[in-house]
Amino acid sequence: MHMTHGGVSRPIVRALGLLALGAGSSFGQLQPRLVVSTTSNVSAADSAIGEIDDGSLTHVGDGAPIRPMFGAGHWLAVAGFVPGDIDAFGRRVGSSPGSAESIAFSLLSNEGGFLDGDILGLDPGAGTIVLISEFEIALALGMADASIDVDALSFDNVGRLYFSLQADLNGTLLGDLTDGDILRLDGPGTCSLIASEAQVQAQFSAATGLSDSIGDVQGIDWFGGEVWVATQSPSSHDGGVFRALGTPEIIIEESQVGLGGAELDALSVVRPGEEIVSFTLSAAAADPGDTLQVEAFGAPGELLFVLPAGAAGYVDFSMHPGFAGFYLDPLDPWLQSVLAAIPGHLVVLDGAGRYSSSWSLPSGMAFGPGLDGDGWSVQVLALANRELSAPWRISRL
Repeated sequence: MHMTHGGVSRPIVRALGLLALGAGSSFGQLQPRLVVSTTSNVSAADSAIGEIDDGSLTHVGDGAPIRPMFGAGHWLAVAGFVPGDIDAFGRRVGSSPGSAESIAFSLLSNEGGFLDGDILGLDPGAGTIVLISEFEIALALGMADASIDVDALSFDNVGRLYFSLQADLNGTLLGDLTDGDILRLDGPGTCSLIASEAQVQAQFSAATGLSDSIGDVQGIDWFGGEVWVATQSPSSHDGGVFRALGTPEIIIEESQVGLGGAELDALSVVRPGEEIVSFTLSAAAADPGDTLQVEAFGAPGELLFVLPAGAAGYVDFSMHPGFAGFYLDPLDPWLQSVLAAIPGHLVVLDGAGRYSSSWSLPSGMAFGPGLDGDGWSVQVLALANRELSAPWRISRL
């Protein structure tokens, strides 16, 4: 492949926090940079980066261009399967920004051997693991036999899980719960009701002047002691985010997100260092010799080294920023041939921090084993700071 607090008011604290996140937009107001997924696919007409499926995670907001974060091939490379829909997303406390081990998520449906109420994470190089099981959460609610679906999650600064349920649940230790309640797992066997759906509804109405029902809390993020949410309704605000506790305020309008008003599902604020160099390919399954479209994203003018291999593997790279691990077999013949032919696999990003090109897979035997079976893996390294992207895996058809 050749590709050329003390004493400081909360509003001030929030403003400083957002500035640290790179906030400040063309809309003339502070905005956060967010990681989101959507309830349904976003059409190419509604996205500056083409169609986005509901199992993908995307960086949006802050008045900056939207960027893909995690798509089908990324999940295949690191989780071992492609989720049908990412229902909730958060970052694990104490992990390195942007690394594989920082990722926490939940699924819309039972799949990949996991339940829709499990809180999942990534075991670097070894696939998906259960961080908190559906049973643990149900037990803490006094409903050990209940089948629950977690559809929003976030961790606070001491690692407590904030979450919301996909459906109402009656008879718990906290009473009858609704899908708009915000809950917290305080420890083994202990849960708290942090905000009822009625309280979240009151916050929305105060922030917008609208009496429309919010329907359901679909995304949660704990940020600097505040809880931000995305809700199912009304349609004019289901693609935006507002503060669920504290002073009622719209954090970001759906018109500022850049996804054509798509309903948000998973939600997390981008912390410093989390938005790393990234790339996508147009498929996560192909035949040898097929031509794919590649898109790379990073800093304007950044120089990227493209590393392809047939066989997947794992080499720790946590001493440097980014995804913290090479998901490539260092002895793979294709990778070895690329390393011997430097600088043939360098990419230079344009003034917008983007690169686009077509690329043909090898027509011979370059494929190798991975979590998915036979296929190919690709990863990119930013040479200036040795920041490593997440890998993309292509299964052989």
